[in-house]
Amino acid sequence: MEFGPQHEAVSISRYREMVEALIAELTEHNPILLKIKNGETVSPDEAQALAELLHYEHPHITEDLLRQVYKNRKAHFIQFIRHILGIEILKSFPETVSEAFDQFIGQHSNLSSRQLEFLKLLKNFIVEREKVEKRDLINAPFTVIHPQGIRGVFSPAEIKEILQLTESLAA
Repeated sequence: MEFGPQHEAVSISRYREMVEALIAELTEHNPILLKIKNGETVSPDEAQALAELLHYEHPHITEDLLRQVYKNRKAHFIQFIRHILGIEILKSFPETVSEAFDQFIGQHSNLSSRQLEFLKLLKNFIVEREKVEKRDLINAPFTVIHPQGIRGVFSPAEIKEILQLTESLAA
């Protein structure tokens, strides 16, 4: 991962350690961080002030970079802070996707091995690309399992359910 004026390359784990250390250090005397740590609500202005402070202390602490590092592109700045302070558990995108698929498979206990294979492929596709469109499901790599893709493996009703699942994850 690269950032900064000289585009220093820093490993993701190193970046996380840096952010976590800075926040731990600031929490001791920053009223906004203390509020978050105590589970109190923070106003949008306070959130902005905190974001600016962190950015000032370390120019590379941005919501975008935090989203990359914690593999969660929907979380907001304060959620990352809460996560770092151990108040809120933020699941990474791959974890969220895996859990949703496990749950789906658990609710459909009569799936064939070919259907399970298709779902595994779909799960990996979503984790890698972070998005999926209806037309993707009738093209490669899904045509490896059946020439017609999803249409050759699932019934229209099942396809509808799978599309609801994929939309909830990767709209």
